[in-house]
Amino acid sequence: MPTMNDVAKLAGVSRGTVSNYINGVKIKEESQVKIQNAINQLNYIPNTNARQLKTSRSDIVVFILPTTRTPFFGELTYEMQQALQRAEYKMILCNSNNDIQQEIEYIHMGQMQKVAGIITMSYSDLSQQHLENLPIVSIENKISKRIPCVSSDNYQGGVLAAEKLISSGAKNLLLITRTTTHTEASYGQRSRGFIDCCRKHGLECEVFWGEHHEETFYPALATYLKESGEVETVDGIFAVADQYADFAMELLTKAGRRVPKDLQIIGFDGSKMYPEQEEFISTIRQPVALMAETCVSILEELLNKEGPAPAEEIVLPVKFIPGGTSI
Repeated sequence: MPTMNDVAKLAGVSRGTVSNYINGVKIKEESQVKIQNAINQLNYIPNTNARQLKTSRSDIVVFILPTTRTPFFGELTYEMQQALQRAEYKMILCNSNNDIQQEIEYIHMGQMQKVAGIITMSYSDLSQQHLENLPIVSIENKISKRIPCVSSDNYQGGVLAAEKLISSGAKNLLLITRTTTHTEASYGQRSRGFIDCCRKHGLECEVFWGEHHEETFYPALATYLKESGEVETVDGIFAVADQYADFAMELLTKAGRRVPKDLQIIGFDGSKMYPEQEEFISTIRQPVALMAETCVSILEELLNKEGPAPAEEIVLPVKFIPGGTSI
């Protein structure tokens, strides 16, 4: 197995120069090229443990998500890994399955392994003792006064959906939402924005409130769409997630409703199954790449500042993406 001395010999520089290059210390550009060529030629793998001991900093970041089973979370995972890689960090992905005990275990793992930090999308009530002594950035839900939070403008997204439906002639509106204590920061804000905008225009909307996890949410929504007499006159639907919009559209299309001629539908998220997929569901698009970049930027600020950084909440803009389900 090649050593740092082998790299130094092949590159024609000192061992100290190689060490500086590997540890991010600025050296001459000519030496950088020689060392990297030697590393590539020898297939040398630096000892990251030794590097971390010397620099007193890990290059590992733990990313905790409630699930990876939707296009939005899949895209967010990809963009977060890319953003961390550009900042020269490695990512450990942890799927909590909305289980607070799993989240706590992942946080404890990060603390024990002395990782650089944690980026989490948590909807649990984490106590302060679980959040100490580790740089943490939250996504969407402000889990503590001292922890920075990055989110999309969920409220404005609901407003934007209502305005688009109303301006396109929809008058009998339905809101499909799954608002629980864990989703107040996301689905709750989207719902509130939609309802407030409807009332501003002198319209009341029907609301399907799903109070359960998705295993029981979909059957309950299916029953509502099939049995509620109000649905027969609905001409505009806003669903707080694209998967709910798609599910509703499939059921209502089978029941004979024509989308978008008889019924317009707007979802929320705007992530695709694959990059080349055409826009099918009209949606409110979250700025996923910008969310990831912002989280990583804040984490680096936390790591580079002495003392606690001010806990701020950054709200990023959303936009409407037209698809085949609205006029």
